[in-house]
Amino acid sequence: MINSKPTHTPADTPDGPSTAGTADTANQAIVIPVMLAGSTLWGLYWLPLRWLEQAGLGGLWALTFIYIGATVTLGLVARGHWRAVAAARWRLLGIGASAAVSGIAFGLGMIEGEVARVLILFYLSPVWAVLLGRVLLGERLLAVTVPALVLALFGAGLMLLSDTRGLGQGLLRAFSAADLLGLVAGFAFALTNVQLRAARGLPSALKNLAAVALVPPLAALAAAGVGSDFSAPPWALLAALVVGVLWMSSMISATQYGVTRMPLQRSSVLLLFELIVGAVSAALIAGEALSVTELAGGGCIVLAGLAVVWLRR
Repeated sequence: MINSKPTHTPADTPDGPSTAGTADTANQAIVIPVMLAGSTLWGLYWLPLRWLEQAGLGGLWALTFIYIGATVTLGLVARGHWRAVAAARWRLLGIGASAAVSGIAFGLGMIEGEVARVLILFYLSPVWAVLLGRVLLGERLLAVTVPALVLALFGAGLMLLSDTRGLGQGLLRAFSAADLLGLVAGFAFALTNVQLRAARGLPSALKNLAAVALVPPLAALAAAGVGSDFSAPPWALLAALVVGVLWMSSMISATQYGVTRMPLQRSSVLLLFELIVGAVSAALIAGEALSVTELAGGGCIVLAGLAVVWLRR
């Protein structure tokens, strides 16, 4: 979701021999709550974003200062790995570029659109990741890939046409700007994950830093380019920095901690908690309830995403 969440590393393997299984069982008491906490933060991420927007700090400027806080924090965490930057600078730049597009699009989508719709459309990312893995890394496509893609696109179509006015507007016009942001964020996130799979030898701290470092300059340039108003009070700027230091850094670190310590199949299910938290919180706080058609479309997308993950091995 959302973002710039880290990809799965070689630690995402099925449980090993009995001794490893015992250790894994013991660690679940820590790993599972951490994963759920990270997913909860991602699902509630729309709250500080909209609060900052209402405080006068526009979406792009809010993302600029949030990610400045996150970059400083994760930069301090990664300070012991600076020597590895030069050798992997182009890989880190590619990760940073796609992660920045994902982070900016996801954040703007959370502000401008319906939270649950954006999250569900973002969750097309597992399907995009499988296709990109084939094109960029030469990974083998499984038999489930094409049916999963068809199911996911069918689900997206259901969500697209849930508003009957979309039928008379044409397929593309039926999508709102926020819907398109959700799709772009998910595709860029998938591209980031594919690059991270190819960079498994890099320290996690550096990959986390790369995922946030390019957002501040790119978001600031975009804000200046579109003439976004910058008249927020100083306390709002400070609040955005605090969100980056505490909220953004925590949810990125929590997700990374979880996905590197449990099998891919388990972590993918726990990450779905983000959808539940986002949909329920938006319905209760912002009154954003999904229609039956949107729920059906979202269910298709989620099932497609789970299929390509669970049947990957």
